[in-house]
Amino acid sequence: MDDPASRLWIVISRPDRLPNALVAAEALRERFPGGLYLLREESKWWENARWQEFVGDFAEVHAFPKVLTCRGLKDLPRLYRENVNRQRGVGALPIDPDTDVLLCLAGLLGLGNAALSAHPDVYKILCVSQKAYGELTRTGDRARYRFTTSGWLQNRFVEPMAGVERTIHYKPRINPGGDGVRLRRLQKNPEEIFDVIIFMSNSGGELPARAEHQIIPSRFPSIAELRDFSAKFNGARDRHRRVIFFGTPFLLVKNLEPVVYIEHLNRCLDYIRRNYPGRDLVYRPHPFEKGEANRINLASFRIEDDREVADLYFLRHFAGIEAVYSVSSTVSRTALNNGLNSYALWRCFPFSETQTKFFRKVMGDVPVEFEITDLTKLPVAYQDRDATALGQNSFSNALNRAVDLKTRVDAAV
Repeated sequence: MDDPASRLWIVISRPDRLPNALVAAEALRERFPGGLYLLREESKWWENARWQEFVGDFAEVHAFPKVLTCRGLKDLPRLYRENVNRQRGVGALPIDPDTDVLLCLAGLLGLGNAALSAHPDVYKILCVSQKAYGELTRTGDRARYRFTTSGWLQNRFVEPMAGVERTIHYKPRINPGGDGVRLRRLQKNPEEIFDVIIFMSNSGGELPARAEHQIIPSRFPSIAELRDFSAKFNGARDRHRRVIFFGTPFLLVKNLEPVVYIEHLNRCLDYIRRNYPGRDLVYRPHPFEKGEANRINLASFRIEDDREVADLYFLRHFAGIEAVYSVSSTVSRTALNNGLNSYALWRCFPFSETQTKFFRKVMGDVPVEFEITDLTKLPVAYQDRDATALGQNSFSNALNRAVDLKTRVDAAV
């Protein structure tokens, strides 16, 4: 039986994780009568997001500053001071190791690390994607990698003195400017720190090659698991079914010549107009676009340029969204994971083989209906929001299994 004083402490970094925190809160609310508490890492992303209206059900929301890396010895006192101050702030939270649970949804190398280090004896759950788990367990050969300047100072001086779990931040000795191949992770493997790891994938059935007993497979969190939240929140706000297209900064990226990209993109926009008559068609520009919307045919579309993060946009309008489209943006994957009928159009473009391999890797294991390959065929509505919310491999079920493990451990002690 759950302790009447037990509390759940949820750690997130950016506001795009807030929907995940809401799903966790709804799934576990009845099991933590002592209240639900949200820890977030301050940044410009929070300043640019409309998030306050979604957190009313949390007992408290605690904000902690983001600690920036340093470049040299002159900046070392500032780095140490900020780490210690944040560690003291997190450590002052009244987290009871006997009854409470710490749930880390993101920011493991920042605020998440501070929380798990300040409260090492509390029951800890890590929710991590298949890709992120691979990065957190990737090892670096010192013959091929070396510490960055800030990473060396952090690992050797700041973290031992501040009482924080140590991190490694390597960059390759060859191609030292290759940020895409840097190695950043905790010095310990996640299984050494967390009591349970929820391993998230598209199917919800994947596990690491050498899975430990405390790893639970799960689908990604879905807004569909919030039951009537979106419908209740929207009320009469969404009177029409929305079909949303998320733009791409093709003038900046130039993986195709702009004239070629525009030709194929206009065909895709015609496809949407043709297959969704009478719908509210919405074009949402990418934050890095520089006039792309003026170069394409957006007849019947209205432009929404509020720059709201896609995750919060889906949360706000979930009940009224019929379909989500993009050419190759990960926002289509985000919509898919949230139970929306989402589609990617990149296969309708003459991309190179190298680009094609990249898009396949980015999209991962997706339903065949997700990728549109023929603009003469109708899109297929393939999502069942109820099944997403209630499936055995849902995120909510995985969370409850993780808490059940704590109950069994407590009972055995």
